[in-house]
Amino acid sequence: MLTGVLLVDKPKGMTSMEVVEGVKKRFSVKAGHAGTLDPIATGLLVLLVGEATKFSQFFTGLDKTYITRAKLGEITQTYDAEGEVVEKRQVEVSCEDVGRVLKKFRGRIAHTPPPFSAKWVKGKRAYQLARRGLRVDVEPVEVEVYRAELLYCHLPQVELFFEVSSGTYIRSLVQELGLELLCGAHVVELRRLSVGPFRVDMAVSYERLLSLQTLEGLLLPLGEALSFLPRVNLQEELSRRIKRGAFIRLKKPTEKTFVRLYEGDRFLGVGLIEGENLRPYRLMQGL
Repeated sequence: MLTGVLLVDKPKGMTSMEVVEGVKKRFSVKAGHAGTLDPIATGLLVLLVGEATKFSQFFTGLDKTYITRAKLGEITQTYDAEGEVVEKRQVEVSCEDVGRVLKKFRGRIAHTPPPFSAKWVKGKRAYQLARRGLRVDVEPVEVEVYRAELLYCHLPQVELFFEVSSGTYIRSLVQELGLELLCGAHVVELRRLSVGPFRVDMAVSYERLLSLQTLEGLLLPLGEALSFLPRVNLQEELSRRIKRGAFIRLKKPTEKTFVRLYEGDRFLGVGLIEGENLRPYRLMQGL
């Protein structure tokens, strides 16, 4: 079974699941994605193929970078250009004002995902409730904005760069920026540039992907893709214990840490170090 990580440059107008389903149908593989991109967005979509789908939790929590073009003066239902304009306001701010207010969004902030999003609310996706005209109360979450920069300003259009923690919605950041400026704003274009160590220039376009006959040569080996986790090399005897589901006693206590487990060049899976114990957490099949 083919297993690995596939980096795709998602085109505008497709949902993340449509990309996943296209790959599954074209190559007859098991696949999933490690973080949704809005239909309006383009850029890096991390797909997990085969056994890699079992390791999704390690990819979904990675930091991300985006570049977005926003329009001030209009508030839309979905916080982006695909939604209905619900309010128009005069843009009585300067580019200096935009840069100054943008600084307020750096650091740890309370952040409310948009009502038209894939967040779960009362057992349903928020967008499912919003499309039915129902009120959607999405709970704020704490996220971190590492960088928020004004790249270009020709009012009412601005171009912004964000580096953020997982769970951050750029649409909401733009919406909140517009409200802080008292003129409103929405996303016109959005592009994801990176997810953790993966960059969009490492990705294959979806159009080219569908023209290929095989995924071989495109998949990053799972152990290599998890290189942001520390590596632990096990000798044969200790490897055997891990494969049986037993733990290994360490010489000194260590903070809780996920690690990649190897026997020689063979990737075994992910282990968890807690205190003085190293135990298997998620192992590859057929060990």
